[in-house]
Amino acid sequence: MASSNGAVAVAEIKPKSDDASGIASPVVDRTPKDEPTNGRFSSDGKVELERLRLMMLLRRFEESTYREYTQPRTLEDGTKEMKIGGFCHLYSGQEAIAVGIAALWNKDKGDQLINAYRCHGHSLALGMDPQVAMAELFGKYTGCSKGKGGSMHLFDADAGNNGGHGIVGGHLPVAAGIAFAQKYKNTDGVTWCMFGDGAINQGTHNEALNLASLWKLPVIWVIENNGVAMGTQIERHSAEEDLAKRGLGYDMPTVNVDANDLDTVITEFGKAVDRARAGEGPTYISANTYRFRGHSMSDPLKYRSKEEAESAKDRDPITVYEVKLREAGFLDDEKAQAMDKEIRQIVKDAIKQADADPHPPLDSRWDDILSENYPFTA
Repeated sequence: MASSNGAVAVAEIKPKSDDASGIASPVVDRTPKDEPTNGRFSSDGKVELERLRLMMLLRRFEESTYREYTQPRTLEDGTKEMKIGGFCHLYSGQEAIAVGIAALWNKDKGDQLINAYRCHGHSLALGMDPQVAMAELFGKYTGCSKGKGGSMHLFDADAGNNGGHGIVGGHLPVAAGIAFAQKYKNTDGVTWCMFGDGAINQGTHNEALNLASLWKLPVIWVIENNGVAMGTQIERHSAEEDLAKRGLGYDMPTVNVDANDLDTVITEFGKAVDRARAGEGPTYISANTYRFRGHSMSDPLKYRSKEEAESAKDRDPITVYEVKLREAGFLDDEKAQAMDKEIRQIVKDAIKQADADPHPPLDSRWDDILSENYPFTA
């Protein structure tokens, strides 16, 4: 039985050897991993240390965002103003997924990514400047959407990041369309489509998966499965709790992945990339993880116990990876402290700059609503 504790769910979501019809399930369970990791490390550990640094940057950025969101500024007249307007969904706990994708990303081949509203982590992992991201959250003109999109709409077209989308499941058909363009143009690129476990119950999910498999599109469907659709646990919203099985009806490989283990993420996601680039079509992945914050800032987390949250820290992806690097001799206290100090300063500078940057001018309110040049049509 899967629970709302993602860490526990990772261990518990296992394929049955036979379903009710007696047919063996093709769902591949690759969670958790206990394989030795030393053999997969680079010789000097530089690549791995950068991956750890990136996960730490994502976490520090998000935790600072939480503080900035909950600490309104005081104006000259004594009134309070929110620094970050609108909704805000944090990524803390799911960093290994975004950094794993970044490790496999090939910009030269035209890789693309599209996601939903928990999009800060993906954007930073794909290279967005933290100052640009923070400025967007603060509604400033220097943000990636000129301060008009906010938390739910970070995007970076040059990087292949097609942004966050607010309608649950609404971006899945768009992902299929992007992948269709990649195949039509023979770019050899792949499309990553990120969504939460709540999106799998939308009709768009079925339509997009069907066409993607029928046309062998190079799209990788990734459920960022943190065990809770907003505040509703899997067992309360899905008749089949092994979410990887939801892809079985579309003739594509489906797999459960321990998404708190960066090495496992890279290995298993990499197989999907190889398959997509080889023209073999989509792969459906349930990346089983845990989010440490609520669904959004208004979420009091009443559906989780303190014991569950504390237990989840044992599978914190940053801690898991840090332990590996220490055991391999690539990381010690001095390096870890230096890395943390550098990241704190980066985020501190981003907040300071975002505070100082201007809001978009009033006469720009009608700009950037329609595009004269739609992507992938040229």
